[in-house]
Amino acid sequence: MKAFLEIIQKGGPVMYPLLLCSVVALAISIERLYSLTRANTDPKKLMDKVKEAVRKRDFRVAIGYCDATPGPVANVLATVIDLRELPVEEVREGVNETVLSETPRLERGLPTLSTLITVSPLLGLLGTITGLMKLFNIIAGGEIGNSEKLSSGIAEALITTATGLIIAITFMVIHNLLSTRVDRILNQMEKSVTELLNFIRTEDRKDV
Repeated sequence: MKAFLEIIQKGGPVMYPLLLCSVVALAISIERLYSLTRANTDPKKLMDKVKEAVRKRDFRVAIGYCDATPGPVANVLATVIDLRELPVEEVREGVNETVLSETPRLERGLPTLSTLITVSPLLGLLGTITGLMKLFNIIAGGEIGNSEKLSSGIAEALITTATGLIIAITFMVIHNLLSTRVDRILNQMEKSVTELLNFIRTEDRKDV
């Protein structure tokens, strides 16, 4: 802890906004990982239960399975069941509305995380400039022989640059992982809707 505080102090005032960026980015990452893990349910297991209920024409039970399962996949399947008696085009319109309402929830926080990833190295560059300015002032003041003051300027320039890059690289990887999860869930939603819609139409033809 003492070493960490020394690094913050040597990095100069720019280290504080960098520290804030890292804390906010970490909080967003943890929240998104938790939320997307809960949203990423097993669609096959849910689909098997829903299909069995639809096969028995027990649509209330099918919707109950969806309501009991967290996540956007369950929500779009419930929409399909609710609108099952409408033409396919209208069902898909209703499903699209549900998808549009679910997508911002899945992507919540990701634009902010992306902004922090962009800002962090820029703040690091700002720290580099302030460190160099400090170094030049020391030289201009005729204190070029003062190794302690010279090293403080160099340290400020290097520490902030390294910190900004570490934050950006770390959370860029996390952002890409989160974006991949969001895309996977959206694909699951689309695939599950098509599968259930086709299954319901097939069962309806059997009853004719």
